[in-house]
Amino acid sequence: MAYPPEFLKLVDEFIHLANRLAEDGKDGEVSAAILFAAGRYNAFNFMSHNGTQQDQARAVEFYVSEYRNALVSNLEGVVGPVIKPQG
Repeated sequence: MAYPPEFLKLVDEFIHLANRLAEDGKDGEVSAAILFAAGRYNAFNFMSHNGTQQDQARAVEFYVSEYRNALVSNLEGVVGPVIKPQG
């Protein structure tokens, strides 16, 4: 799957911020905060676009599926390695 450059630029901005926040060795805490922030923002986005209580289960299914796809794609190196090879 090809991702538009504009999308990857946004992703990189989040990663750069996360890397900066994790400089003090709290990478696990930063990882947890990103996950929580994504959930919070997606809940806000869903509710801001007239998401209803009946639609919440479908929204959860959608967002969880998207996260799973993103994680698997990155583990498989779809857009390149997530860790630079040592060499």
